Amino acid sequence: MKPKHHDLEILDTDPFANCKLDRKKDAMILNRIIGNFEDGFTLAINGEWGTGKTTFIKMWQKQLEQNAYKTIYLNAWENDFVSEPLICILGELKNVTTSSNERLMKDIINKASVFSKKIIPAVAKGLAKKHLGEEASDLIESVATATIDVFKKEVSDYEKKRKDLIDFKTKLQELVNKECKNKPLIFIIDELDRCRPDYAVEILEKIKHFFSVEGIVFVLSIDKNQLCSSIKGHYGSNEINAEEYLRRFIDIEYALIEPNAEKFCNYLYDYFDFSSFMQNPERLKYSDLCHDKEMFLDAAIKLAGVKRLTLRQTEKLFAYTRLALISCEKNAYLFADLFFLMIYIKAFKTNLYTDIKNHRLTIQELSDKLNDVFAENIRLEQGNKYSQAFTSILAKLLFFYNNETLSTGNYKDLINRAEGETQILTFDSGQIDVEKCARIILHYQESMDTHDMKLGYLNDMIDLAKLLY
Repeated sequence: MKPKHHDLEILDTDPFANCKLDRKKDAMILNRIIGNFEDGFTLAINGEWGTGKTTFIKMWQKQLEQNAYKTIYLNAWENDFVSEPLICILGELKNVTTSSNERLMKDIINKASVFSKKIIPAVAKGLAKKHLGEEASDLIESVATATIDVFKKEVSDYEKKRKDLIDFKTKLQELVNKECKNKPLIFIIDELDRCRPDYAVEILEKIKHFFSVEGIVFVLSIDKNQLCSSIKGHYGSNEINAEEYLRRFIDIEYALIEPNAEKFCNYLYDYFDFSSFMQNPERLKYSDLCHDKEMFLDAAIKLAGVKRLTLRQTEKLFAYTRLALISCEKNAYLFADLFFLMIYIKAFKTNLYTDIKNHRLTIQELSDKLNDVFAENIRLEQGNKYSQAFTSILAKLLFFYNNETLSTGNYKDLINRAEGETQILTFDSGQIDVEKCARIILHYQESMDTHDMKLGYLNDMIDLAKLLY
C-alpha cells in the first residue's frame, strides 16, 4: 500500500504516457500557439494550486525537447532568496548556452550589470557567482555598491543606459538565434505565485523590459488569483486592479482543461490499492459489504466534481481514507460512502466534524448544516435518475448520529411511522428527499445488524488514521 501519491514518471519516449488527466490535448493546443507566433511573447498557464500544473509543465517540456525546442525550467519559488531576478534568469540562460557562444553570453552578463541596482548580501554574491561564474563580477559589484550617488549618476547617464539596453537586447537576440535556429527558446517559470510579492513583481518587470525579444517565449505557470494577491501586497493596496496590471506582462492566457473527476477518482482507487480491502474475498462473502467499491467511488466522484476539489485535495482524501482502512477488520462494516463523506467533513468542514463528534447538534441542526454544505450535491442527485445515492449517505449519517445521541433524549424517533402511506420525518429535511430518506432510516432501524450502529464507530477509525498519518 502506498501512503501517499508520488510524482508520475515522465518517460523520454512518451512524456504523457502516465498522464491520467488526458492533458496531452492541452499540450497539442499550446504547441499550435507556439508554432504560429513568430515574435516573442509571454504565455500564462493558469490554474489553482494543486491542479497539476507543475506535472503538466514538466511533461510538456519533455515533449517540446523531443520536437527540437530548446527549453529552460526555472522554479521561481525555490530561487526567490536571490534578491536580483536577473541573476536567476541569466544563470538559467547561461546553463543552456553552448561553448561556441560563451563569449556572447559573457557580453550579455556584462551588459546586464549596468542595470542592476540592488544591494545584496555577501551570501547572495556567492550564489550569483555559482549561477553565472566569475564573469559575473561586474554585475555583483554594481549590485553591492549601489548608493544614492550611484542613483544620481544613473540619472545623468540615462541616455547611455538606453543605448545599453538596446545593445543588451541585440546581443540577446543574437544568442537566441544562434542557439535555437528556427525555433523559439521556451523559458518556463514555475511557482511564480508562491514567491515573495516583491520578487514575483520584479520577475515580471525584468521579463517585460529586458527579455521581450523575438525568439523567446516565456511560459508562466501561475495561480492567477494568488498572483493578483501578491501584486496587491507588493503595492500595499487592495484597490489596485491586479488583473489589469498583469495584462501588461501576459500576452496569452491559457487555462488547463478541467480534469475528469470520474477518471481521476478511478485512477486513485487503483493507485492506492483500495481493492485489496474493499474487494477482498472475505468481504465479498457478505451481501452488505460487496458494494463498497461502487458506493465509495460514487461518493468520491460527486464530492470531487461538485466541490471542485483540486487534484491535490482529492489525492489527500484518498490517501487518508486508505490509511484509515488499516484499522478495519476484513469483514467490518464500512459504509464506504459515509466513511468518505466523514473524512471530507473532517478535512474541509472541521468545525462541523467537531460538533458531530461531540454531539453538539440536534438532529434538526445537523440536517440544516448538511443542507447548507451539500446543497449542490443534492441538486446534482435530483437531476440524475441513474445515481441517487447521496441522500442515502446523508440518511445514514443522520441515523447513526441519532443513535449516538439517544442518551441525551434528543429525537429518539426519526420517523413518525406513517401518515397515510407516507413515512414522515420528525425533522425538516430541507432539500433532502423526504421519502427516500425515511425509507433508508427505517431500513437501518429495522436491521438487526445496524439498528444500534453509532457514528462514533466510524469516527474512531478516522481519528486513529490521523495519529498514523
